[in-house]
Amino acid sequence: MARVFVLRVRRGVSVHSLASIVQQYTGLPLPEARRAVERARAGERVELDLDDEYAAYDLASVLSDLGAASDVDESL
Repeated sequence: MARVFVLRVRRGVSVHSLASIVQQYTGLPLPEARRAVERARAGERVELDLDDEYAAYDLASVLSDLGAASDVDESL
């Protein structure tokens, strides 16, 4: 299991776009993925669990490209 931390989301970034990406990678329902992105936008550190370590790095990269600061927990 791998974990991605979403640390913050830049202002002006589409919450819907980020939520869709989070949903694709994590399998969360869209409303739950949207709440996670909105919590990160509010300054809260959000943890997302994924089954695949490579997918975690890919998700972190995509989120960063779209304007969300994210990191992968390598200790798991």
